[in-house]
Amino acid sequence: MNYNYNEISKIYDDVREADLKAVKFMIEKAQINKDSRVLEIGCGTANYLKIISNMTKAEVWGLDRSKGMLSRAREKCKNAVLLEGDAIELLKIPDSTFDLVYMVDVVHHIRDIEKMFKSIKRVLKKRGKVIVFSDDHEHIRNRLTTKYFPETLEGELKRYQDTLEIRDVLLKNDYHEIENGILEIGEDLDYGSRLIEIASKKGYSMFAMISENAIKAGIEMIKSDMLKHPVVYKQRAPYVTAVK
Repeated sequence: MNYNYNEISKIYDDVREADLKAVKFMIEKAQINKDSRVLEIGCGTANYLKIISNMTKAEVWGLDRSKGMLSRAREKCKNAVLLEGDAIELLKIPDSTFDLVYMVDVVHHIRDIEKMFKSIKRVLKKRGKVIVFSDDHEHIRNRLTTKYFPETLEGELKRYQDTLEIRDVLLKNDYHEIENGILEIGEDLDYGSRLIEIASKKGYSMFAMISENAIKAGIEMIKSDMLKHPVVYKQRAPYVTAVK
């Protein structure tokens, strides 16, 4: 799959935004405050980091492989420590640094999650928390993207780890208090228009896996449905949390 994140960084903020409920969940779960230090793996353009920083005054760090994403992140969140690097090793980060390490829709891009969670454990403080937001397989099957772009399903199920796999790897790496659940975000009443924009701009990496014809066909299906009724998306965010 060819997906250039340096190129997509130019339109990333058009199609991605931080979810305030997810931010509040992480702040409360990890008890983040002005004395905390937080790392986002796969920080993109710092949408989440900026809100966490504004809400808590915590010291925020971000890691991403894309120079383009990091360039935008530096413009948006000037007080963040932003690093270019690989999530698996976290080589540029010292031991026992963070109260919270989190990922939002990123873990499916990681080649070796066992090694990554071992590295995360190294950089977490004692009793530090890791929080992973990632769609489970049931959620993927029921996405509206799957309904309108069914060609994405097979590839998405292959690259996304199911919740049980993430839990098993955390357990294998001796994390404690492992929990999983689903955060109810709310309803997007204008998702049809938004999904058309996302698909048109290939704003989700799944769209690099399917043909232009498949994308056009899906967009036409959305437009047809929008003539009959609103295309509403019930937003839900599966998560896994654990403690070092």
